[in-house]
Amino acid sequence: MDEGTLYVEREESISNLWLFIVINTTVLALLVNILSLHYGQNDVAPNLFYIPVVIAAYWYPHRGPVFAIIISLAYLALVYFFLGSDIATLIASSVICYVLIGVSVVVSSLATHMRRNEVRYRSLFNHSQAGVGLVDLSTLSIKEVNNRFASVLGYPKPEILEIPFGDFFLDADKNDAFFRQLDLERNVESFETRFRTRSGESRWILLSAGIMPENQFVVNIIDITDRKQAELALLIRDHAISSSINAIAILDLDFRITYVNQSFQKLMDFHDKNEVTGRNTAEFVSGPQRFVTVKDAINQKGSWFGEISLLKNNNKPFYALLWMNKVMDDAGNPICILASFIDITDSKQIEVVKRRALEQIEKNIEQFAILGDHIRNPLAVIVGLSSLVPGDLTEKIIVQAREIDRIITQLDIGWIESDMVRDFIKKYYMVGTQDNNTGDEELISDESGGRV
Repeated sequence: MDEGTLYVEREESISNLWLFIVINTTVLALLVNILSLHYGQNDVAPNLFYIPVVIAAYWYPHRGPVFAIIISLAYLALVYFFLGSDIATLIASSVICYVLIGVSVVVSSLATHMRRNEVRYRSLFNHSQAGVGLVDLSTLSIKEVNNRFASVLGYPKPEILEIPFGDFFLDADKNDAFFRQLDLERNVESFETRFRTRSGESRWILLSAGIMPENQFVVNIIDITDRKQAELALLIRDHAISSSINAIAILDLDFRITYVNQSFQKLMDFHDKNEVTGRNTAEFVSGPQRFVTVKDAINQKGSWFGEISLLKNNNKPFYALLWMNKVMDDAGNPICILASFIDITDSKQIEVVKRRALEQIEKNIEQFAILGDHIRNPLAVIVGLSSLVPGDLTEKIIVQAREIDRIITQLDIGWIESDMVRDFIKKYYMVGTQDNNTGDEELISDESGGRV
């Protein structure tokens, strides 16, 4: 059964009790007035009608004036019955009846206004998203709480009313600070602390409190555990981004820089982050057309990854491996662009040196193969001329020529086997291909001050 139902039932129970009181006081007042009029007295007894009239007007404001009219008519009938038609007596009695009706109207109006305010504030109390409680300041016993107050701490309402308010504080220092401020300033606003729940876990609570009459104070509690966890997660992420060895920048949707980490600032040779924030990313890309390609990929696909030539603060070019990604909110709407990159100029230099060395090996292999053919041609001439000379000398020349030919033949076999080496070089090191990365070599030459 919810709190609203309990409140209605309690009101109905009290209302029934006061109805019983109204009936009894009315009967008693009528009997006293009958007895008084019987003895010819009409001075004090009519005042007894104020008791049931006021009670009825307060507890039954919509019916109070009607009840007062009925009581007044009954009283006038009694006066007429016992005292006759004396004009002065009837006028005096009518004045009493008018006063009764007037008092009933005033009390009914005030009671109606009070009922409306009570219902309004009771609704605010019961349906507030903040936990609301009323606490005795001297004993710290909880007098009343709404459902939200109990649910935040995980207690049933009857059970939470048996626990002193100070027992919920997880930190004794926070407990002392809260009540010290409440005592000095008579109110506390936006006080963050941790409360112990029924299950024993801790929850971050935002407290607000104010002193009320009768040595009580009202307290509002809001569970901010999720917010504190989100703040901690953001703090960790911010630290991770700011301390990352990768250069990281956050851009708005127009590619203007809104945040850079320390690695970005150091890599790009900026002394202050304010020097780079607000500038367009296009200023740091050495090739305008290249930036257009990246921008189109971000707008169409949401991300881009690859190698790109960038410019430092002093317009010094370098090669970077860049990743850019559009960041979306929970609804799928873009909110910013995250860019992360590392300097790969050194690795590009190594690749160029390796490529040139392998190209030189390729040339050497080809030159050695051609040199073998060039050796065989004069060797054949030598053998032919030696055959014209009679004697043992010819035989010795031919033997040495055959030995030279054998060596050259072994070299030829090595060149044939080197074909596989050349194919491997061409396949995995891009040697001999049309795209020989001339642009890379030019950039690296500029970076190092001369050809590698």
